[in-house]
Amino acid sequence: MAHPSITGTYRLTRRELPDGTVQHSTDVRGLMSFSREFRNFSVVWQDEEGRYYSECYAARYELTDTSYSETSNYLIVHDQIGGHPIHYNLDATTASSPVTVEDGKVSFDLPQQFERQLGIRVQFKNGKMTAISQGQFVDYWDKVA
Repeated sequence: MAHPSITGTYRLTRRELPDGTVQHSTDVRGLMSFSREFRNFSVVWQDEEGRYYSECYAARYELTDTSYSETSNYLIVHDQIGGHPIHYNLDATTASSPVTVEDGKVSFDLPQQFERQLGIRVQFKNGKMTAISQGQFVDYWDKVA
């Protein structure tokens, strides 16, 4: 079986919150790129009081038809909303999760601890990516490159 491919750059176009609120790219902004071996992720949003949350992450990854594995390069989180200072994590942790490939859809849980604590499951199909964190958000991403 050929390995699935998720390569490309995806732009966050919409976030749905549990209370029914729908945020668009003016409210929450994000880009995620998968090269053949690296993932780069950044996201930012602002609350009603003007405070920001931003996250930037880079990792090396490997995707097969049964497993997604990545080794962290760095994680930077700035959480003004939660009242936390900028946090840097340069630990090169490796984590993996199983992959499901069905009807052209590639699905897996993001395996690193900071994403695993949110239970984020990503699904790729037809140039779109969806990231689901039960009870937190559903993010919709369009492939732009």
